[in-house]
Amino acid sequence: MTAQPKSIPLILAILIGILFLLIVAVGATALMVSESTQCGTGGSSFLDVWRAQSFGLGVFSEKEWQKSYSVKPYRVQVVWDSPDLSSIATLEYLLFNCGTTSADLDTYYSDENFHNIILADYQDVQKTSACRAGDTRLYQFTAKFENTDYLLWQWAKPDGDKRVFGFFMAVPAQSRLSGLGYAEKVFPELTTCP
Repeated sequence: MTAQPKSIPLILAILIGILFLLIVAVGATALMVSESTQCGTGGSSFLDVWRAQSFGLGVFSEKEWQKSYSVKPYRVQVVWDSPDLSSIATLEYLLFNCGTTSADLDTYYSDENFHNIILADYQDVQKTSACRAGDTRLYQFTAKFENTDYLLWQWAKPDGDKRVFGFFMAVPAQSRLSGLGYAEKVFPELTTCP
């Protein structure tokens, strides 16, 4: 009768550990990429929340910006607020669970929607430009908020055929260069309209 080497139980334990980690990784990946949202619903998935939360990582310093998020029907919203800079940035990760087209974005970002919904909290809103770079759209405005002149940027960028990054930023007009610095980090392909 021969004795079993002591290394076989160790190797077996390592193989079982690797198999366990592999099963956990596959399960987590399946959870992240699964489409738990159906056409006609405004529901979101774990992946939608993760995509929204990951947007702009490293752009907005925690010392200057307070971050919050919420999950709503048809959108996951992330807000960065900086009272000291009198600035705000908002991501609306828009959920088009039945798919979206360029015409849908034209309607969503229409002048009427900007006036009545998207920029309803601002006064004296003036559209200064609109432009595109590839699939990325940018709309720029001047406006007033609490008697202060502001510069407003609204980007729209498809993320696949059912999701859209709708990113809005408002900075005081006197902080234009600071705003452009943030814009360049978030959308280097279309920081501002020519």
